[in-house]
Amino acid sequence: MANYEQKNGQFTVWVNDKYTKGGNQPYAKGKGKDLQGNEIEVTLWIPKSDKIKGFNLTMSEPYQKPTDAQQPAQEVPQSISEESGNSLPF
Repeated sequence: MANYEQKNGQFTVWVNDKYTKGGNQPYAKGKGKDLQGNEIEVTLWIPKSDKIKGFNLTMSEPYQKPTDAQQPAQEVPQSISEESGNSLPF
């Protein structure tokens, strides 16, 4: 099964072991490929309302942890006296 390649338009979903009824975790999570062959992550949610029979499905691009090169440099704040060019009057 190590040679298995997911085809375009197919997804595989697994039950989320962190799911609790009424919580903020999806019921199931998985991965697949959209029709163009791009990797997609999917989450399956059970609506909190008992009136809704079915599931909600969310698709998103796979999460990529930002690297140091992708993070913007943070400016070091200047002190008030440096900004105004004045020293304190006392």
